[in-house]
Amino acid sequence: MAATLSSSFVASTGAVGFSLSSTDGLRAQRMQPCQQARQTTECAVRLRFTRGGRHKAPFYRLVAIDRKDRREGRPLEFLGFYDPLKKETQLNAPAIKKWLENGAIPSDTVANLLKKALIM
Repeated sequence: MAATLSSSFVASTGAVGFSLSSTDGLRAQRMQPCQQARQTTECAVRLRFTRGGRHKAPFYRLVAIDRKDRREGRPLEFLGFYDPLKKETQLNAPAIKKWLENGAIPSDTVANLLKKALIM
């Protein structure tokens, strides 16, 4: 039963799975969706928001960050900000274009913002 649950977990998430072998016992193995992602670093950087502000007054900074880091992790570079309450946006367009040319992938929300700002 446990092997069935873990294999369905691996199939649904694709991140980390467990396999049962007779000599090792239970060991973790990392599942790679594509073999090319391991060789190149084009998918390693994401453009996404970090949240700031206070309760019910959000403020977002646009950052370039490693895809494995958490939302509030240390960014590689600050690229601008977005204030949804004031509808105010300040973006560093040359730096954003540089990251996009180097293979950074924007999140869905950031992609929508960049399309509105005519950067993408």
